[in-house]
Amino acid sequence: MTAVFTGYLRRLGLVARPAPDRAALNELMARHMQTVPFENLDIVAGSLQPLSTEAALQKVAERGRGGFCYELNEAFRALLDHVGFTVRRIEARVWQATARQFGAPFDHLALVVSLPEGEYLVDVGFGDSNRAPMRLPEDRVQDVSGQYRLAPVRDGYLCLSSNSQPLYEMTLAEQPLHAFESMYGYHQRSPESVFSKGLICTRATASGRISLSGNRLIITDCGRRTETLATDVSAVLDEHFGIRDGRKAGPG
Repeated sequence: MTAVFTGYLRRLGLVARPAPDRAALNELMARHMQTVPFENLDIVAGSLQPLSTEAALQKVAERGRGGFCYELNEAFRALLDHVGFTVRRIEARVWQATARQFGAPFDHLALVVSLPEGEYLVDVGFGDSNRAPMRLPEDRVQDVSGQYRLAPVRDGYLCLSSNSQPLYEMTLAEQPLHAFESMYGYHQRSPESVFSKGLICTRATASGRISLSGNRLIITDCGRRTETLATDVSAVLDEHFGIRDGRKAGPG
């Protein structure tokens, strides 16, 4: 298993295991979001994946792939644990703008990291979101992707918002991985899941974001947005996301 984490750190551009401190947490989160894409290629291909730490690590650390929240944050949780951080899973419910309500419990998997300075919300699996840990229970950060606020909203619940629009609400109780299995299965199988609507692949860059939505390649750089049609989706996945044979998603 040590070799898996060595490969994981190498993918993030690190040759040595960092110390489990705030500076390293910031760097690991930023590097992860700029390297490992948020993507649903397996779901679009109809390749159902198991929910396990081993499967998530294999996908991210060994196969050079990305994933969605359950996979990305579970792999990152294992990496943080390996580095020496105290980290736990939490469940969250994603804001559904059309319905004007939050989704079901365990709709999203996020992380809480405990440091001597306090506890921090850490999330590398939401796509376009904050790139640095946010201190619990209340914090504000601003980066190239927007302004973010974390605050309590009612007893036991906190909400993460972006530019005054809710992203998700959460509870802070530690959750076992198996508690997410039902919603993980829903998002892989249900035609009502946003992940079944079409290909999504996106990652942060130092000055913006690169996204592939269906066959639309969208690049945001220093606030300037360009959109082009991708004539060869596989080539775009390779060039911009390091994913080879993306149309043949699945194990191996």
